[in-house]
Amino acid sequence: MLAAYTSEYDKTRNKASALTIAEMQEEISSNKAKIAELQGQLDALEGNKAEEQQYQNILMDQIDKIHENINLLNQEIDSINADIETARFNIEMLDDSILRQQEEIDNNVELFKKRLCNMYISGNENLASVVVGTSSFYDMISRVEMVNRIASYDEQLINDILADIEKMDQSKKNLETEKLTLEMKMEEQEKRKEEKKAEMEILNEQMAKTQAEIDRIAAEQQRIRENQDELAAIDAEFDAEIQAEIARQAAAAQAAYEAEQARLAAQRAQAIQNYDYSSQPSYVPVSAGASGFAWPAPGYTYISSYYGSRWGGFHGGIDVGDAGIYGGAAVASRSGTVIQVYNSCYCDYPKDGYCPCGGCGNYGNHVIISHDGTYSTVYAHLSSACVSVGQYVEQGTVIGYIGTTGWSTGAHLHFEVRVNGSRVDPMGYVSP
Repeated sequence: MLAAYTSEYDKTRNKASALTIAEMQEEISSNKAKIAELQGQLDALEGNKAEEQQYQNILMDQIDKIHENINLLNQEIDSINADIETARFNIEMLDDSILRQQEEIDNNVELFKKRLCNMYISGNENLASVVVGTSSFYDMISRVEMVNRIASYDEQLINDILADIEKMDQSKKNLETEKLTLEMKMEEQEKRKEEKKAEMEILNEQMAKTQAEIDRIAAEQQRIRENQDELAAIDAEFDAEIQAEIARQAAAAQAAYEAEQARLAAQRAQAIQNYDYSSQPSYVPVSAGASGFAWPAPGYTYISSYYGSRWGGFHGGIDVGDAGIYGGAAVASRSGTVIQVYNSCYCDYPKDGYCPCGGCGNYGNHVIISHDGTYSTVYAHLSSACVSVGQYVEQGTVIGYIGTTGWSTGAHLHFEVRVNGSRVDPMGYVSP
């Protein structure tokens, strides 16, 4: 599956520009589904890797404990070895002592043998010489006793030495027994250490297997991420191509729209230029109300939009928008002086938005008249104005012709009443 994604990526890069926007969007949706599927695989692998790492941590704890046991066993073995060396040294020292005493016994025994032999050979002569040489019977008895004592002393000395040798032999046997016990204990400890080493080898093998599995999972995750990146790169190319195509289509549509609007504007401008305003009256008789203001669009009475909140904003006047109002006369609601005229908007056609010609403040072509310095009136969206700044106009004087310039969705007259520059509800001053 992963290799298929890569080849698909290579093919897609070559065919992206040949696809339609809908086809590219379908490809993007498909790729997002593949990315989500790969993410599921990644999450599952991450869970497996976490389990392997948890098992690896358990193995590490066991290995650490075995290391501690082996260290303790090595310490015990070292201590036993030291005890064995001490026992071996003591045995050697006893062997040397026994050997020296054995030599001393052998020498004394030989000497004693010689003396006895000499006394036996000499027989009564020696004894006679002992007797003859005495001055008295008591002296003779003493000399015989001395000879016996010498013989008895030699015998006692030899017996004591033999007893010491026997004791040393017993000590040597005890040391050899202790040494043998220590050697058996050391052998047992060595055996335990080998068992721990065997356990360590098994754990190390398991650790190696878990690490290999973790490495395999990581490599698999890396391959999946690479495929996710490739699919994301495909989507990025599709997105860029879609945006470029949308921009191309929008530019073409805008160019066509502007060309059409320019054609319509030129057509309307030509129509306005050719329009025979001479057939229109320059003055329309109107009746002023109690406020002194007259209806600004004689013959047209339908109010399409009133003063107040509108479309999330605020509408500062009223819109008069009867059918067939286009080209109708807009008259001065009250006598006054023209203080502002804008007559340069060529966008005299319905539009749902700001006027593309700019500069007209979205009123389009318009006229503002000041009345006695306190009041002023505004006449907007005119197809054209027919007065000039500074001109004094009487009530009912035609000041322009109703159109749909500026921000206007259709032909109508936008009319405002301002008091000291602030807009107020015109219905308080005029009525149809």
